[in-house]
Amino acid sequence: MRSLHQARALCESYLPGLLDGLSKVPFAQREASGGDTLPVFRASGGPSLVIPKDYGGLGAGPLDAVRVTRAIGAHAPSLAVATTMHHFSVATLFTFAESIKNSGMEWALLEAITSRNLLVSSGFAEGRPAQGILSPTMTATPVDGGYRINGSKKPCSLSHSMDLLTASVAVPAPDGGQQTAFLLMPATLRGVTRHPFWGSNVLAGAESDEVRLTDVFIEEELVIPTENGPDGMLDELQTVGFIWFELLITASYLGMASALVERALAAGRGAISDRAALGTRLETATQLLEGAARAMRDGDTDNDALARVLMARYGAQDAITDAARQAVEMLGGMSFIRSPEVAYLVAACQCVAFHPPSRASVAAPLVDYLDGTGPFIMADGTPASAVQPPSAAPAAQPPSAQPPSAQPPVAPPVEASGPVPAPEPAQAAAPVAGPEPVRATPVAAPGPRPQAVTYAPQPAAPRAEQRSGVTADDAADWDQASSLFDGAEGIRLTAGECDLRYWFANVPQRTLRGNVVGYPPELVTPDFLHEPGPLRDALVQEVAFRALAEERAARAIGHLVACAPDSTTAEFYATQLMDETRHSMIFRNHLRNLGVDENDVAAVIAEQTATDKATILDPLEELGMPIVREQQDFVGGVVLLTILVEGFLAPSFELSERKWRPIDPRMADMEKGAAIDEVRHLAVGTSIIREHLSRHPEERDRLVELIRAGMRLWEQLPVADQLTRWENWFQEGIAPHRAMIGDYQIWDGRRLVDTSPEERIQKAVEVTSIVHSTRLTDMGLGRALIF
Repeated sequence: MRSLHQARALCESYLPGLLDGLSKVPFAQREASGGDTLPVFRASGGPSLVIPKDYGGLGAGPLDAVRVTRAIGAHAPSLAVATTMHHFSVATLFTFAESIKNSGMEWALLEAITSRNLLVSSGFAEGRPAQGILSPTMTATPVDGGYRINGSKKPCSLSHSMDLLTASVAVPAPDGGQQTAFLLMPATLRGVTRHPFWGSNVLAGAESDEVRLTDVFIEEELVIPTENGPDGMLDELQTVGFIWFELLITASYLGMASALVERALAAGRGAISDRAALGTRLETATQLLEGAARAMRDGDTDNDALARVLMARYGAQDAITDAARQAVEMLGGMSFIRSPEVAYLVAACQCVAFHPPSRASVAAPLVDYLDGTGPFIMADGTPASAVQPPSAAPAAQPPSAQPPSAQPPVAPPVEASGPVPAPEPAQAAAPVAGPEPVRATPVAAPGPRPQAVTYAPQPAAPRAEQRSGVTADDAADWDQASSLFDGAEGIRLTAGECDLRYWFANVPQRTLRGNVVGYPPELVTPDFLHEPGPLRDALVQEVAFRALAEERAARAIGHLVACAPDSTTAEFYATQLMDETRHSMIFRNHLRNLGVDENDVAAVIAEQTATDKATILDPLEELGMPIVREQQDFVGGVVLLTILVEGFLAPSFELSERKWRPIDPRMADMEKGAAIDEVRHLAVGTSIIREHLSRHPEERDRLVELIRAGMRLWEQLPVADQLTRWENWFQEGIAPHRAMIGDYQIWDGRRLVDTSPEERIQKAVEVTSIVHSTRLTDMGLGRALIF
């Protein structure tokens, strides 16, 4: 097909390698939940497609964006639908870039979309019977420094892969009423959770599950109030957003129908006149969409333009479904039977009708516009009778109307996510040994290395808060303390609660249980850990790095004690200095347990950590030490220590404790005790910053930028290489000991022997993301999550 070939060529010019990369993924996998299309989309630069070149994007205008989306829809329907949500959101934001800058919204979040290839999901109002599509279902309650957001969006495309979430919320208006506001926030904020919702295999790859916001705190810089224009017309921000959405979502289905028509024309079946009619019917949709896109490109973006775009969408919608039906009929029954892709595409094409607004909901304002009796006004009160029931979905899907090898649909496809979804169907249920000299270990892991997992602050939704019911004494108790893997990231402790009296009363007996070296005397180091091999290599290098890292942290904390503004914070950081120094001591001691002569410990640490010291610890020290040593910036030092050092390293301590527990109980006990300390350090550091910002809100922007600088540095450090190296050695080393490890679970429901290096690293990354989102939100610095 000529127009489809042109669309593909244009897609290749904007997003090189995207279509080839998608073609390498089997169709069933492309369309399945959790498929592999989004990484291909990111790698090709897809998130920047419609962002203007002036802001670092690829600069595709409406016409080119429609054509590129059509090409994607022909290859990967779910990806086209999912990324439409991203494109229309960012296109709207960047159309009003200068106004958004002037509004006070956090501009760095928009910059990060292009610089880091971030994905933006749309959480706009949910369509329900008798509720307008512009009525927000999320509410914003004003609190000190921002808003507390509650509500949900279902379905919400990109629910699991989004980095940022846009949404409309109801906020208090100056006149005492309510007004709609637009928000943009990191998707990793605490209280943002995902829940199963999409029950159909059709378009399952769009990740259209439910996203809930429960007491999510966002800063006021992330909210833009919007208003209705004259006579209730949408303001310009919302109007442009709707136009982008209608164009791109319809183009997605145009691509799906194009794939069917291309097959039919290539098959050469039917009369030549029928084939010509089929192509003409499809091109009707193409011309309608491209004409509307040209008008938008030329500046036609007012309320009347929205009316014309909706009429083009409805006309294209009819042409798309007609062409899909005719193409399948022309291909014949055997093609339908033998090609699951044909059945899937024709079923997917029907979903074009389920995106808002429905024809019935805008019929009256369209008639007013057409006969000239009034302006086109997008109604904010959709009559219940105008809403299509779930039965309007293609209920008679054949079993083959799904991706190849997929299970039959368990529910008819509901409306895919848009600025507002269609009426919801019934909700899916929510898931309720003698000394051995240590040999220097090479940096590269033996054998094939799994792909390194890089830190990204988006892979898991934060848990609910875990603040209540945890006392300071419990947080120090060996048996009562919660771990970060089990929800301790939300514990709140203050410097006043954790002073010297607290430390002497709790840590030696309740955390250490009188065990100065971190473990009771009855625990032993197994003989096999004294034998050369990958398991010993992994342990020796990890212990050596821990010893050095803790010593370096202790030296930095000494400067915090020196510049502490009062005796309360000085006392707390004196106790943390003691903790970190003790951690270093017990790890040095464990090298002796592993057969290293006492006189050789320092040399072994230097040898084992040479590469990681130069590439990880030295850059961190170069960033942080001038802040606490030369500048004596106590608050800046606390922020970097809490987020950049403790926030990243504490989850790795807990992973280490869990994986070594059945192999080296001494190491596991040492790591557990250290992790209990680190949870306390995280909690108190957070409270110090929170209290400081309550007194000095003018410091917020400075601290956000300081955190972002640290996060950008951390992202460049080869921490993933280090963890991959350790986990790869560990994986190889436990192979002879699988029977001994047995059914031991590293976390609930997962046996250690069944895990891979990538899975263990990913778990640490997920917990790190939770810790960061929790602590930064609690500090009132949640926008620093995007950097």
